Amino acid sequence: FMERRTDDGIAFLAPHGALFYKAKNTRPKDEADFAACLPRLDAEALVWLLNALEHQHPGHPWCAPLRARV
Repeated sequence: FMERRTDDGIAFLAPHGALFYKAKNTRPKDEADFAACLPRLDAEALVWLLNALEHQHPGHPWCAPLRARV
């Protein structure tokens, strides 16, 4: 679920996983990435990211917009 692959088989981190890592110390670029990814995350990714943030970073500012979409 966290690892994805291109058509050529190259592994990469799914967007919700990358956002989770970026959430620890957000910079303006991370905020922009979150805003760009949020409308594109499917329900499963939204729930996973929300649960992960609430567990690891309670009260993180990204939790409210995630909750609004779940």
